[in-house]
Amino acid sequence: IARCFDQTTGAVAATGRISSTRWSSLGSMKISMITLPYHVDGWDAGTEAGPAALLDAGLMDWLLEQDHEIAGPHHVQLTPEEDQVYGAWNRIGLANAHLARLVGEARRARYFPLILESNCYAAVGVLAGLQKNDATAPPRIGLVWIDAHGDFNTPETTPSGMLSGMPVAIVTGLCLHGLRRQAGLDPAISPRDVVMVGVRATDPLEQESIERYAIEVVPTADIRSGCDRLRAAMSRLSDSVDLIYIHFDIDALDASEVASMWLSEPDGPLRTELAAALQIAAAYPKVAAFGIADINPAEDVEGQMLESAMTVIQGAIAGLAGREARPQSG
Repeated sequence: IARCFDQTTGAVAATGRISSTRWSSLGSMKISMITLPYHVDGWDAGTEAGPAALLDAGLMDWLLEQDHEIAGPHHVQLTPEEDQVYGAWNRIGLANAHLARLVGEARRARYFPLILESNCYAAVGVLAGLQKNDATAPPRIGLVWIDAHGDFNTPETTPSGMLSGMPVAIVTGLCLHGLRRQAGLDPAISPRDVVMVGVRATDPLEQESIERYAIEVVPTADIRSGCDRLRAAMSRLSDSVDLIYIHFDIDALDASEVASMWLSEPDGPLRTELAAALQIAAAYPKVAAFGIADINPAEDVEGQMLESAMTVIQGAIAGLAGREARPQSG
Protein backbone atom coordinates (compact mmCIF):
# COMPACT_ATOMS: atom_id res chain seq x y z
CA ILE A 1 0.00 0.00 0.00
CA ALA A 2 2.74 2.44 0.89
CA ARG A 3 4.09 2.14 -2.65
CA CYS A 4 0.84 3.60 -3.96
CA PHE A 5 0.16 6.33 -1.43
CA ASP A 6 2.62 8.84 -0.01
CA GLN A 7 1.91 8.46 3.69
CA THR A 8 4.39 11.23 4.49
CA THR A 9 1.83 13.72 3.13
CA GLY A 10 -0.24 15.15 5.94
CA ALA A 11 -4.01 15.19 5.70
CA VAL A 12 -5.31 17.54 8.37
CA ALA A 13 -2.89 19.25 10.69
CA ALA A 14 -3.51 19.83 14.39
CA THR A 15 -5.06 23.17 13.47
CA GLY A 16 -7.81 21.35 11.58
CA ARG A 17 -6.47 22.44 8.18
CA ILE A 18 -4.79 20.37 5.51
CA SER A 19 -1.03 20.04 5.70
CA SER A 20 0.87 21.98 3.05
CA THR A 21 3.28 19.10 2.40
CA ARG A 22 3.61 18.73 -1.37
CA TRP A 23 3.17 15.64 -3.48
CA SER A 24 6.13 15.06 -5.77
CA SER A 25 6.08 14.92 -9.58
CA LEU A 26 2.37 15.60 -10.04
CA GLY A 27 0.78 17.34 -12.98
CA SER A 28 -1.22 20.52 -12.73
CA MET A 29 -4.99 20.17 -13.12
CA LYS A 30 -7.92 22.47 -13.80
CA ILE A 31 -10.50 21.64 -11.12
CA SER A 32 -14.02 22.98 -10.72
CA MET A 33 -15.11 22.85 -7.07
CA ILE A 34 -18.86 22.29 -6.83
CA THR A 35 -20.96 21.88 -3.69
CA LEU A 36 -24.47 20.55 -3.14
CA PRO A 37 -25.40 21.45 0.46
CA TYR A 38 -29.00 20.22 0.34
CA HIS A 39 -30.58 17.37 2.24
CA VAL A 40 -34.17 16.17 2.31
CA ASP A 41 -34.53 17.93 5.66
CA GLY A 42 -33.34 21.38 4.61
CA TRP A 43 -30.22 23.54 4.34
CA ASP A 44 -27.00 23.80 6.33
CA ALA A 45 -27.65 21.30 9.12
CA GLY A 46 -26.03 17.89 9.58
CA THR A 47 -24.52 16.59 6.34
CA GLU A 48 -25.67 19.77 4.59
CA ALA A 49 -22.74 21.43 6.36
CA GLY A 50 -20.26 18.81 5.11
CA PRO A 51 -19.23 20.65 1.92
CA ALA A 52 -18.57 23.86 3.85
CA ALA A 53 -16.57 21.93 6.46
CA LEU A 54 -14.26 20.56 3.77
CA LEU A 55 -13.72 24.05 2.38
CA ASP A 56 -13.15 25.49 5.87
CA ALA A 57 -10.51 22.82 6.47
CA GLY A 58 -8.48 24.29 3.62
CA LEU A 59 -9.19 21.93 0.74
CA MET A 60 -8.96 24.68 -1.86
CA ASP A 61 -5.81 26.10 -0.29
CA TRP A 62 -4.17 22.69 -0.43
CA LEU A 63 -5.11 22.21 -4.08
CA LEU A 64 -3.72 25.63 -4.94
CA GLU A 65 -0.49 24.79 -3.12
CA GLN A 66 -0.20 21.76 -5.40
CA ASP A 67 -0.30 24.18 -8.39
CA HIS A 68 -3.79 23.20 -9.50
CA GLU A 69 -6.05 25.81 -11.08
CA ILE A 70 -9.35 26.06 -9.21
CA ALA A 71 -12.68 27.42 -10.41
CA GLY A 72 -15.31 28.11 -7.79
CA PRO A 73 -16.48 27.00 -5.39
CA HIS A 74 -19.77 26.92 -7.25
CA HIS A 75 -22.68 26.25 -4.91
CA VAL A 76 -25.93 24.61 -5.94
CA GLN A 77 -28.74 26.86 -4.76
CA LEU A 78 -32.44 26.60 -5.37
CA THR A 79 -34.29 29.69 -6.49
CA PRO A 80 -36.71 31.16 -3.93
CA GLU A 81 -39.57 29.68 -5.95
CA GLU A 82 -37.96 26.23 -6.06
CA ASP A 83 -37.24 26.36 -2.35
CA GLN A 84 -40.98 26.64 -1.72
CA VAL A 85 -41.91 23.71 -3.96
CA TYR A 86 -43.90 21.03 -2.16
CA GLY A 87 -42.01 17.85 -1.28
CA ALA A 88 -38.46 17.31 -0.04
CA TRP A 89 -37.72 14.69 -2.70
CA ASN A 90 -39.02 17.08 -5.33
CA ARG A 91 -36.58 19.77 -4.17
CA ILE A 92 -33.73 17.25 -4.28
CA GLY A 93 -34.59 16.61 -7.92
CA LEU A 94 -34.48 20.34 -8.61
CA ALA A 95 -31.16 20.71 -6.75
CA ASN A 96 -29.73 17.87 -8.81
CA ALA A 97 -30.76 19.66 -12.00
CA HIS A 98 -28.69 22.67 -10.88
CA LEU A 99 -25.81 20.34 -10.04
CA ALA A 100 -26.03 18.76 -13.49
CA ARG A 101 -25.77 22.20 -15.09
CA LEU A 102 -22.65 23.07 -13.07
CA VAL A 103 -20.99 19.74 -13.86
CA GLY A 104 -21.81 20.15 -17.55
CA GLU A 105 -20.41 23.67 -17.59
CA ALA A 106 -17.21 22.51 -15.91
CA ARG A 107 -16.74 19.73 -18.44
CA ARG A 108 -17.30 22.04 -21.40
CA ALA A 109 -14.70 24.44 -19.95
CA ARG A 110 -12.32 21.46 -19.59
CA TYR A 111 -12.29 21.56 -15.80
CA PHE A 112 -12.44 18.38 -13.72
CA PRO A 113 -15.55 18.44 -11.47
CA LEU A 114 -14.77 17.81 -7.79
CA ILE A 115 -18.13 17.62 -6.05
CA LEU A 116 -18.64 18.06 -2.31
CA GLU A 117 -22.02 16.48 -1.62
CA SER A 118 -24.31 16.54 1.36
CA ASN A 119 -25.65 13.10 0.52
CA CYS A 120 -25.28 10.26 -1.96
CA TYR A 121 -28.32 11.19 -4.04
CA ALA A 122 -26.20 13.97 -5.53
CA ALA A 123 -24.87 11.20 -7.78
CA VAL A 124 -28.02 11.62 -9.89
CA GLY A 125 -27.08 15.20 -10.74
CA VAL A 126 -23.41 14.43 -11.34
CA LEU A 127 -24.24 11.67 -13.83
CA ALA A 128 -26.80 13.93 -15.52
CA GLY A 129 -24.10 16.58 -15.87
CA LEU A 130 -21.70 14.10 -17.43
CA GLN A 131 -24.41 13.23 -19.95
CA LYS A 132 -24.61 16.85 -21.09
CA ASN A 133 -22.46 17.29 -24.16
CA ASP A 134 -22.70 18.45 -27.71
CA ALA A 135 -22.74 14.98 -29.25
CA THR A 136 -25.78 13.56 -30.98
CA ALA A 137 -26.05 10.70 -28.48
CA PRO A 138 -25.32 10.94 -24.74
CA PRO A 139 -22.10 9.25 -23.63
CA ARG A 140 -22.17 5.87 -21.93
CA ILE A 141 -21.23 6.45 -18.29
CA GLY A 142 -19.75 4.09 -15.70
CA LEU A 143 -20.22 4.50 -11.96
CA VAL A 144 -17.73 3.43 -9.28
CA TRP A 145 -19.71 3.38 -6.03
CA ILE A 146 -17.43 3.43 -2.96
CA ASP A 147 -19.70 2.98 0.04
CA ALA A 148 -20.40 0.62 2.92
CA HIS A 149 -23.94 0.36 1.53
CA GLY A 150 -25.18 -0.60 -1.90
CA ASP A 151 -27.82 2.16 -1.98
CA PHE A 152 -29.61 -0.12 -4.44
CA ASN A 153 -32.98 -0.17 -2.71
CA THR A 154 -36.22 0.92 -4.31
CA PRO A 155 -39.37 2.17 -2.54
CA GLU A 156 -40.63 -1.42 -2.75
CA THR A 157 -37.54 -3.05 -1.19
CA THR A 158 -36.34 -0.48 1.35
CA PRO A 159 -36.91 -1.21 5.05
CA SER A 160 -36.10 2.38 6.02
CA GLY A 161 -37.76 4.50 3.35
CA MET A 162 -34.59 6.63 3.11
CA LEU A 163 -33.97 8.32 -0.23
CA SER A 164 -30.25 8.05 0.50
CA GLY A 165 -30.58 4.26 0.25
CA MET A 166 -31.80 4.45 -3.37
CA PRO A 167 -29.36 6.49 -5.54
CA VAL A 168 -27.84 3.57 -7.46
CA ALA A 169 -31.32 2.13 -8.12
CA ILE A 170 -32.44 5.59 -9.31
CA VAL A 171 -29.56 6.17 -11.72
CA THR A 172 -29.90 2.68 -13.19
CA GLY A 173 -33.58 3.23 -13.93
CA LEU A 174 -35.09 0.88 -11.35
CA CYS A 175 -37.23 3.50 -9.60
CA LEU A 176 -38.15 7.18 -9.14
CA HIS A 177 -37.97 7.92 -12.85
CA GLY A 178 -39.48 11.36 -12.35
CA LEU A 179 -36.72 12.45 -9.97
CA ARG A 180 -34.06 11.07 -12.34
CA ARG A 181 -35.51 12.87 -15.35
CA GLN A 182 -36.05 16.03 -13.31
CA ALA A 183 -32.30 16.05 -12.67
CA GLY A 184 -31.67 15.52 -16.39
CA LEU A 185 -30.37 11.96 -16.35
CA ASP A 186 -32.04 10.35 -19.35
CA PRO A 187 -31.43 7.62 -20.30
CA ALA A 188 -30.51 5.83 -17.09
CA ILE A 189 -27.12 4.18 -16.92
CA SER A 190 -26.78 0.41 -17.22
CA PRO A 191 -26.37 -1.76 -14.09
CA ARG A 192 -23.54 -3.55 -15.87
CA ASP A 193 -21.67 -0.23 -15.88
CA VAL A 194 -21.73 0.00 -12.07
CA VAL A 195 -18.90 -1.23 -9.83
CA MET A 196 -19.40 -1.24 -6.06
CA VAL A 197 -16.30 -0.96 -3.88
CA GLY A 198 -16.25 -1.85 -0.19
CA VAL A 199 -20.01 -2.52 -0.05
CA ARG A 200 -20.67 -4.82 2.89
CA ALA A 201 -23.98 -3.79 4.52
CA THR A 202 -27.00 -4.49 2.35
CA ASP A 203 -30.64 -5.21 3.08
CA PRO A 204 -31.93 -8.68 2.09
CA LEU A 205 -34.01 -7.61 -0.91
CA GLU A 206 -31.36 -5.10 -1.91
CA GLN A 207 -28.75 -7.86 -1.97
CA GLU A 208 -31.05 -9.96 -4.14
CA SER A 209 -31.24 -7.08 -6.61
CA ILE A 210 -27.46 -6.64 -6.64
CA GLU A 211 -27.10 -10.31 -7.52
CA ARG A 212 -29.99 -10.30 -10.03
CA TYR A 213 -28.47 -7.42 -11.97
CA ALA A 214 -24.95 -8.87 -11.63
CA ILE A 215 -23.48 -5.70 -10.12
CA GLU A 216 -19.74 -6.16 -9.79
CA VAL A 217 -18.51 -5.81 -6.20
CA VAL A 218 -14.87 -5.22 -5.26
CA PRO A 219 -14.49 -6.30 -1.62
CA THR A 220 -12.50 -4.64 1.11
CA ALA A 221 -10.07 -7.57 1.07
CA ASP A 222 -8.96 -6.54 -2.43
CA ILE A 223 -8.35 -2.96 -1.30
CA ARG A 224 -6.10 -4.31 1.42
CA SER A 225 -4.17 -6.72 -0.75
CA GLY A 226 -3.00 -4.97 -3.91
CA CYS A 227 -6.20 -3.85 -5.67
CA ASP A 228 -6.04 -6.49 -8.42
CA ARG A 229 -9.81 -6.75 -8.68
CA LEU A 230 -10.16 -2.98 -8.61
CA ARG A 231 -7.71 -2.66 -11.49
CA ALA A 232 -9.59 -5.33 -13.44
CA ALA A 233 -12.91 -3.58 -12.82
CA MET A 234 -11.52 -0.19 -13.87
CA SER A 235 -10.03 -1.72 -17.00
CA ARG A 236 -13.34 -3.38 -17.88
CA LEU A 237 -15.25 -0.15 -17.39
CA SER A 238 -12.69 1.82 -19.37
CA ASP A 239 -13.10 -0.57 -22.28
CA SER A 240 -16.91 -0.27 -22.20
CA VAL A 241 -17.89 3.30 -21.31
CA ASP A 242 -17.05 6.82 -22.39
CA LEU A 243 -16.81 8.46 -18.95
CA ILE A 244 -16.53 7.24 -15.34
CA TYR A 245 -17.79 8.90 -12.17
CA ILE A 246 -16.19 7.88 -8.86
CA HIS A 247 -18.46 8.44 -5.88
CA PHE A 248 -17.14 8.12 -2.31
CA ASP A 249 -19.31 8.00 0.80
CA ILE A 250 -17.29 8.57 3.98
CA ASP A 251 -18.96 5.52 5.57
CA ALA A 252 -17.07 3.30 3.12
CA LEU A 253 -14.21 3.53 5.58
CA ASP A 254 -13.86 1.18 8.52
CA ALA A 255 -15.89 2.20 11.58
CA SER A 256 -12.66 2.83 13.47
CA GLU A 257 -11.86 5.66 11.03
CA VAL A 258 -15.28 7.35 11.24
CA ALA A 259 -16.47 6.37 14.70
CA SER A 260 -18.98 9.22 14.93
CA MET A 261 -20.64 8.34 11.61
CA TRP A 262 -24.08 6.96 12.50
CA LEU A 263 -24.08 4.53 9.55
CA SER A 264 -20.47 3.38 9.98
CA GLU A 265 -19.75 -0.31 9.48
CA PRO A 266 -16.87 -2.59 10.55
CA ASP A 267 -14.58 -4.47 8.16
CA GLY A 268 -13.95 -1.54 5.84
CA PRO A 269 -10.66 -0.15 4.52
CA LEU A 270 -8.52 2.25 6.51
CA ARG A 271 -8.15 5.76 5.18
CA THR A 272 -4.63 5.16 3.83
CA GLU A 273 -5.75 1.90 2.17
CA LEU A 274 -8.65 3.58 0.42
CA ALA A 275 -6.49 6.56 -0.54
CA ALA A 276 -4.07 4.14 -2.18
CA ALA A 277 -6.93 2.44 -4.02
CA LEU A 278 -8.28 5.77 -5.24
CA GLN A 279 -4.85 6.80 -6.44
CA ILE A 280 -4.99 3.71 -8.64
CA ALA A 281 -8.60 4.11 -9.79
CA ALA A 282 -8.47 7.85 -10.50
CA ALA A 283 -5.45 7.42 -12.75
CA TYR A 284 -7.63 5.80 -15.44
CA PRO A 285 -8.12 8.46 -18.14
CA LYS A 286 -11.90 8.02 -18.47
CA VAL A 287 -12.51 9.10 -14.88
CA ALA A 288 -14.38 12.37 -15.45
CA ALA A 289 -15.64 13.42 -11.99
CA PHE A 290 -15.10 12.63 -8.32
CA GLY A 291 -17.54 13.23 -5.49
CA ILE A 292 -17.51 12.81 -1.71
CA ALA A 293 -20.61 12.63 0.47
CA ASP A 294 -22.03 12.31 3.97
CA ILE A 295 -19.62 14.26 6.15
CA ASN A 296 -21.45 15.54 9.22
CA PRO A 297 -19.32 18.09 11.11
CA ALA A 298 -21.90 18.34 13.87
CA GLU A 299 -21.16 14.75 14.84
CA ASP A 300 -17.43 14.93 14.06
CA VAL A 301 -16.44 16.19 17.51
CA GLU A 302 -12.79 15.15 17.26
CA GLY A 303 -12.31 15.89 13.58
CA GLN A 304 -11.73 12.24 12.72
CA MET A 305 -14.31 12.11 9.95
CA LEU A 306 -12.94 15.22 8.28
CA GLU A 307 -9.34 14.02 8.60
CA SER A 308 -10.23 10.68 7.04
CA ALA A 309 -12.02 12.42 4.19
CA MET A 310 -9.04 14.65 3.47
CA THR A 311 -6.68 11.70 3.30
CA VAL A 312 -8.89 9.91 0.78
CA ILE A 313 -9.36 13.05 -1.32
CA GLN A 314 -5.60 13.49 -1.47
CA GLY A 315 -5.25 9.95 -2.78
CA ALA A 316 -7.80 10.61 -5.52
CA ILE A 317 -6.16 13.89 -6.51
CA ALA A 318 -2.77 12.15 -6.64
CA GLY A 319 -4.16 9.63 -9.11
CA LEU A 320 -5.75 12.31 -11.27
CA ALA A 321 -2.74 14.59 -11.20
CA GLY A 322 -0.39 11.70 -11.87
CA ARG A 323 -2.12 10.96 -15.15
CA GLU A 324 -1.89 14.66 -16.07
CA ALA A 325 1.87 14.49 -15.53
CA ARG A 326 2.32 11.53 -17.87
CA PRO A 327 2.74 12.10 -21.61
CA GLN A 328 -0.43 11.14 -23.51
CA SER A 329 -0.13 8.77 -26.45
CA GLY A 330 -1.45 9.78 -29.83
